Amino acid sequence: MRSCLFLTLLAPFFANSASMQLEFLDEFIVPADLRVDGDKVGGLSSIEYTNGRYLLIADDSKKPRYFQANIAIKDQKIEQVKFEKSLPLVNKQTRSGVVDPESLRIAPNGKDIIWTSEGSIKYKHAPAIFMQTEQGLVNFTLPKMFEISKTSGPRHNAVFEGLTVAHSGKGIWVSAEGALKQDGEESNIEHGSLVRISYFDFASKSMQKQFAYYLEPMVNRPEAKPDAFRTTGLVEILQVNEHQLLTMERSYTAGIADGGNDVSIYLVDFKNVTDTSQVASLNQQSVRPAHKTLLLNMASIKQQLGSKHIDNLEGMTFGPRLANGNISLLMVSDDNFNVHGKQLSQILLFEVKTGK
Repeated sequence: MRSCLFLTLLAPFFANSASMQLEFLDEFIVPADLRVDGDKVGGLSSIEYTNGRYLLIADDSKKPRYFQANIAIKDQKIEQVKFEKSLPLVNKQTRSGVVDPESLRIAPNGKDIIWTSEGSIKYKHAPAIFMQTEQGLVNFTLPKMFEISKTSGPRHNAVFEGLTVAHSGKGIWVSAEGALKQDGEESNIEHGSLVRISYFDFASKSMQKQFAYYLEPMVNRPEAKPDAFRTTGLVEILQVNEHQLLTMERSYTAGIADGGNDVSIYLVDFKNVTDTSQVASLNQQSVRPAHKTLLLNMASIKQQLGSKHIDNLEGMTFGPRLANGNISLLMVSDDNFNVHGKQLSQILLFEVKTGK
């Protein structure tokens, strides 16, 4: 019974709207040649703590899977990381269509898993949200706004990147990485954009409510070539309490010596937002988005890391309590299986400090 129990344990720590700080503790680099059950460990796009173990999804459309790992923490350091199993997300009998796994969470019953797929908008393969049970794969019903078309719907590689179980345990919040076509231009170095974070309940497997989230402009890297590839997005969300989330934004610029990744973590309050579930377009509409507070610009801790490097961070989860009683937070990066050049599969450990 992970989710309900785990959220109950977190409740006193994250009650109401406590202020929060993240303090970096340690880094572990997963070996690039590591395999488990014959499968290459890489493309780690999300991380989830449950029953003393960690589940990490692999962003691999050819062989969708996730890994179970044991991450031992001692004296506020990562003592050991052991990948124990490789587990399939789909099989030959599963009618899931083309999938691009991005995020995974354990369901409140502690058995089922929920995971998201971006599909492939370019090739007309729809995004999806799945619940994987002992009986098989169950699809959540997506509203029309997420249907693929020339003038509306999601953009390629900018759909369901973030996922978290709601504080109530009765549903999930799912975040789009970028703005829908009907909601205006994508973020660039000059301006940000509005993306949608949607709530789906477990009972109906359909969207019940939604709010707008302001995605920051791309980080401007002046050392980049004028025609360098650039992108930015909301890559993960994590429920804190009834009306607050942590969000992870990642901006990327190609051709930069340090890898070109800029990552920021925000504390987001959605208590007084506009429900956008029935708003066809956010473009030039007056809506109240969630309120954001910057918690951590990863560039500020870069020199504390053994690697002196911030890679393609895409996942985060609350972990066990540390020896001092504070909750831990772990992050993971997607190395894209090193197909675009050398990258790192990083696991980062933080201490969560709150105002009391």
